[in-house]
Amino acid sequence: MTLAALCGPLGLADSGLAAPKPVPLPSFDGPAPDPETLPGGSRPAPMGKKQTYEYLNPSEWLRGRAQPKAHEVAAAMLDQRAEVPGTWQHAMKRWQDYQRDKAKELNKYLDNPVGDRPSPVAPWDKWLRRYIPNQGNDNQGKAFVQHVVERLKLGANHGWQTELNVPEVNRYYDLANVGLGLYYELKSGSGISEKELARDKAFVEAERGKADPRRLVYLFAVPPSAKSKRLLKEAGIDYVVVPAQKKVINTGGPPPDPNDQFTTGPDDGGPDGSGSDGSGPDGGGTPKDGPQGGGPQGGASADDILRAPEQYQAPAAAPAEIADSGDTPEEAAELREVDKQLAAESGHPELAEDLGGVDFSTLELRYVSDTYHNGSGVQYAFKADALTTDEPSFGGRRAAQLASDSFFVWLALPPSAFTVNLNPDEPDRIIDEKFGRTDAGRVLLEADLAMKKSVAKFIHPDTKAGRKYWDSLRGEAKCVSMRQWIVPDTATVRDNGNELFILDAPLLVKMESEVVKTPGVGGDNGCGQQDEASTRHNESVYRTTILPQVQKAVNSAPEYADLRRVYASRVAAEWFRKRSATKHTAYSDLIGKGDIDRWASREKWTPREVFDRYVKSYKDGEFKVKHTTTKGNVVYTRTYVYGGVDFSRIDQNRLSATKFTEDHPKLTATARNALHEPSGEGSEVWLGGQTTAVPPAEAFASPDPATSKPLFYVLGAAPLIAWLVTGGTLLWRRRANSSAGAGR
Repeated sequence: MTLAALCGPLGLADSGLAAPKPVPLPSFDGPAPDPETLPGGSRPAPMGKKQTYEYLNPSEWLRGRAQPKAHEVAAAMLDQRAEVPGTWQHAMKRWQDYQRDKAKELNKYLDNPVGDRPSPVAPWDKWLRRYIPNQGNDNQGKAFVQHVVERLKLGANHGWQTELNVPEVNRYYDLANVGLGLYYELKSGSGISEKELARDKAFVEAERGKADPRRLVYLFAVPPSAKSKRLLKEAGIDYVVVPAQKKVINTGGPPPDPNDQFTTGPDDGGPDGSGSDGSGPDGGGTPKDGPQGGGPQGGASADDILRAPEQYQAPAAAPAEIADSGDTPEEAAELREVDKQLAAESGHPELAEDLGGVDFSTLELRYVSDTYHNGSGVQYAFKADALTTDEPSFGGRRAAQLASDSFFVWLALPPSAFTVNLNPDEPDRIIDEKFGRTDAGRVLLEADLAMKKSVAKFIHPDTKAGRKYWDSLRGEAKCVSMRQWIVPDTATVRDNGNELFILDAPLLVKMESEVVKTPGVGGDNGCGQQDEASTRHNESVYRTTILPQVQKAVNSAPEYADLRRVYASRVAAEWFRKRSATKHTAYSDLIGKGDIDRWASREKWTPREVFDRYVKSYKDGEFKVKHTTTKGNVVYTRTYVYGGVDFSRIDQNRLSATKFTEDHPKLTATARNALHEPSGEGSEVWLGGQTTAVPPAEAFASPDPATSKPLFYVLGAAPLIAWLVTGGTLLWRRRANSSAGAGR
């Protein structure tokens, strides 16, 4: 069987108006597939498991390029390559056009400020990450057509044609068989073109009532979006998913044109095509010499998620989707519009897709696998909640960076450092010095302060529940003085030896009675003068009414999301810590080294500043409320006033293989599929990634065919040579023996 390369547009924005160039289809040996088993037939066969198809993207080599200088852009405007998609000149021209369009949009608003102010220009790095994939849209579409042709054996010798025109509706279909009356429109993404759909609807409606109507079926590589499903249903058009995942096989792309002129300043890419992050034309992600960018003291860039210093980030769903997400709702909305425009320009508006409908604030590391793919590396997956709407997702970069940075901090420092203390009596015991330079330490301290504010909300006397709480207390002062702190509750995990699934990672709030010596808002003596019986009663009331609310908030309220995020990373890091005690892992060389410079805090903060806010709350109170009542001739005025985290050890409940399979039958496949694309169903979205010890172009390269190695011919010829030598020897001996016999 021979397969000719398919070419010609797939799904042009107005494909019915321009005739795509017809191309030959391959021929296949053997009988034609039973048409009734094909998509659209009366008994279609199952499409089987997901398969991978490969394609080239001419702009992949642009990844990581720094924002061009003004003189570069000016030169690009005069260069004929500015009209060639995928070139550096084309990217610069499109960036310039985008900025000019945004300026016009803003000026129009300023002249007549009606409605919402236009969103700001998207950052260069995020715009570029939208530009690059869209330059490969046409190749992606062609490759999926080629994949379907080969997978379903739709050969030219069996009557199949490509880009067949249906003049009645002025529409070209990707694959068609006139004899069978079967027409296929292929979509490598989850979206569809509404302009194309209008013609498709006319085609389907014209066939209704005919004795032998022609059939139109959409073939998707991935499940269509909710909007696509709705539109197809309204149009009366069937669809089938031919499960396939795309793979860019030139992650670094071809080397840049030697005629390209590049500046070599510190913020620009060099003539080798490498970007400001040094990622180079091999597309291997951030190189071994450390992260670029980050917070005020360093920190890893977006593609450094769970990447150790001597590793590379492989192309995968998590780095791509997280790096491409906006940092704010406004930026996310602008990036969605950028993607729509670039996709339309590519001729594939249906491929304008972003990761909408994901609540990145809930993102947590829930899966890790210690792998050895051409060298030590790690596979990982984050889990996040899905939103009920398809609104643009934002904040993914910050959430993933916090989870990743914390993971490495948990590895680098000893567990004894993972405790914080906001006690007004102990200003010198707030936090470990190194831990206090990290965002993980900041999160734990802020959670301790947030817990105090949560309690204030629950016991406020102007609320119904708060009033009931105060009325239940005893004693003249009605005082409760206790110490509260957050510790890890038992985490539920599945550890199969090489993989860890974190199924649940709850937190526990503990308390005990404590008399603080530092004078607070309640007076110098605090609860010290209260009788023991009242103290015990009041503590019991607090434990049964307020503490459960605090516990629930810590495990579900938005203000503790960062705490839950860093704790999930703590569980994953502990798995690697224990695993590294018996074997070498991807992170063995980092454990207990105490060096956190690479993962220092991205936000400016100091432990003392958080402590001072806590002390102010303690001394001044979170609230001070006066209630006046009159009984008889006496007026009573009552004043209501109200004003750590320990991750040093964790416990685990390890599920058996049987229990894990029973309770989570699809989770293994979901976590592993997340490496390639967002996966999960219902209320969850999983995003995965992978690090490698060698550049991805090398680690994931297809093996060279045996015929390319000289040794192949030596080894292949060896049996033949041996046979010839042996056969020749036997023949010579036989002839020699025959001659000897004749002479006797």
